[in-house]
Amino acid sequence: MKTIVVATDLTANSNKAAHFAAQLARDQGAKLILVNIFRYWPSNPAEVVGDYPLSREEMHDNHQRELDSLAALLTKKYGTGLGIESQTEEGYVIPTIQGVVNDKKADLLVMSPIGSAPQGAQIMGSVATEMVTQTTVPLLIVPPSQQYSPFKNAVLGVDLDNPPDALVFDNVLRFAERLGCVVNVISVHNQPEDPAIKKRAEHIRHLLASVPHTFTLKKGKEIYETLMDFSVSTKADLMIMMPQKHGWFWSVFNQGETERMARLTDIPLLVLAPGE
Repeated sequence: MKTIVVATDLTANSNKAAHFAAQLARDQGAKLILVNIFRYWPSNPAEVVGDYPLSREEMHDNHQRELDSLAALLTKKYGTGLGIESQTEEGYVIPTIQGVVNDKKADLLVMSPIGSAPQGAQIMGSVATEMVTQTTVPLLIVPPSQQYSPFKNAVLGVDLDNPPDALVFDNVLRFAERLGCVVNVISVHNQPEDPAIKKRAEHIRHLLASVPHTFTLKKGKEIYETLMDFSVSTKADLMIMMPQKHGWFWSVFNQGETERMARLTDIPLLVLAPGE
């Protein structure tokens, strides 16, 4: 892993993800890039009541100074050998983050599920939740309650009705090897005894043969609750999920299990997108 990008809105909750990412970058020998995105809204700032920057440039400079202060704090706390860049951009959040990730050839994007509106994030979702379906690189979502420690025990949720192909699983293998963790695979299905389902489960085990792993096939329909109970029973410190591709119309009226997990999980969630 060479480059980790962490997106922060400079709130306390979001900056906790930056601290987490800094320690991960240190352990992986990776460069860390801090990114903050702002929007300059008013056409006439003089009409805005309250304290508001008088120009786009001033707003950019204020955010950059705060981001540079965060970078200095991370360097002081986690070692001068940690290479950190800080970058402030104006634009719409998700496409601008994607632009930075692509430009920097990032291996990993780190975000917090809770920024400036924690209650709203829990109820309606957040930028990180939306990024789940749009990321083109591995996405690590870090809840604010999490303190960093090297990953040892990951839970991987697998849908055996729509199993990922070998290329997607190659990402799982690479991350498991980089992080040095055991992968505990779980699939929730209402017909676990179906021969076709058992055959797909064996195929998954074959794909994971090169890394330490376990495989559990549970009967049921409540995916989120089963995954969370399983993560507690296995003392997991990382959840890995691979979201399915859905059309625009489906997404308007539905929320995928990975998005739900991103919104509610209390352990870090690694999202490996199908397009990676």
